[in-house]
Amino acid sequence: MQTPISRKDAIRKLLGLTRPAGKAAVSPMDGIGLASVLDVAALCDVPEQACSVRDGYAVRSRDVAEAGDMTPVRLEVNGCIRAESRAPAPIEAGKAVRVLTGGPVPPGADAVLAEEDVEELAGAILVREPVREGWYVRPAGGEISAGTMIAPAGTLVTPQGAAVMTRTRVESIQVRLRPRVRLTALGSELAKPGESLSGTARFPADNLVLLRGLFEAAGAQVERTSVVPDDRDRLVDALSRDDLPEIVATTGGTGNSERDFAFEAAKESGFTPVFKRIDIRPGRNMFAAVRGNTLLFGLPGPPAAGHACFHAVILPVIHRLLGLPEPEPRMARFTQSINARAGSEWLVQCELAVRGSTLTATPLAGKTLPPMHGLALAHGLAVLQSGQTVSPGDETEILTTLF
Repeated sequence: MQTPISRKDAIRKLLGLTRPAGKAAVSPMDGIGLASVLDVAALCDVPEQACSVRDGYAVRSRDVAEAGDMTPVRLEVNGCIRAESRAPAPIEAGKAVRVLTGGPVPPGADAVLAEEDVEELAGAILVREPVREGWYVRPAGGEISAGTMIAPAGTLVTPQGAAVMTRTRVESIQVRLRPRVRLTALGSELAKPGESLSGTARFPADNLVLLRGLFEAAGAQVERTSVVPDDRDRLVDALSRDDLPEIVATTGGTGNSERDFAFEAAKESGFTPVFKRIDIRPGRNMFAAVRGNTLLFGLPGPPAAGHACFHAVILPVIHRLLGLPEPEPRMARFTQSINARAGSEWLVQCELAVRGSTLTATPLAGKTLPPMHGLALAHGLAVLQSGQTVSPGDETEILTTLF
């Protein structure tokens, strides 16, 4: 029997076969959640020219330098500037201009008096105190200046980043496309979720729901899900298609019984094995293979095993396809003690929580908590080495799609 490959060696081999997905030019709004291929910088100042940050009056500060309670300065109000106004006329000495929030400050003016700080008269204002230069004025580029980096290459475009790109006149950005995924659940006992099961002994293929959610949470696009009965020829046909996407994942059929033919079907379909078994539990019977630009992951049938294999091996591949750097290990502090059995690297389902500035992990394992119940509560998995004992307060690596 082939010696299982370590998790780290499996990732290293797979990343060596993986290249970032294709790229496309899209609007910033359509690029949200995708990785930028190139640095994205602001194309204009915001604001484009000095503007008022309050409803009030644009003035020349030197015109009111001598203003006081006993010596108010009267300024004639000459016009009104709104946010949509363009190229306002220069302000004249001894006059003010009504300006609304966001309106451009006219040439010659260097301050804005808030309307509540002046006495408004018919066609004029009285000013009873001096004003500093720049008061309530946002200078050109005061929010962001042209050329400022918004999204470095290889980082995800966020909603807030896309908004700033849009405001700074960035119309198109280069992004990596979402890797496409095809999922197949193997088993004559399975039915596609949502299919009527009245009068049958079959049950829904819960792994399709689990994996679709995990892939999409990680940024991939699941283009098709299907159920294939225990029929080797049908699986070979499905895997032999010439339109396979970047990732194909099957569940079930990776054990050692006469009905476990997924690995042999993959080879018969032209896939070259990358590894046949991996030294993690659960998920030891996972295999991986490659054909052209398609990576095939054969996952064990139990949902907890599929959950573990996805986080342990597939998640780094998705990051590479998205054009993102391999994430640094994330650590969490255990709230309870747990002992890992000897023999493999163990992936323990955990409930994660943020307490203050600390990420905590509560193991969801043991005789009192069945695996499927633990799966329902899990936010990720803790990586424990063979025979490791973890005490409350100890830190260990966490695998999750939450961060």
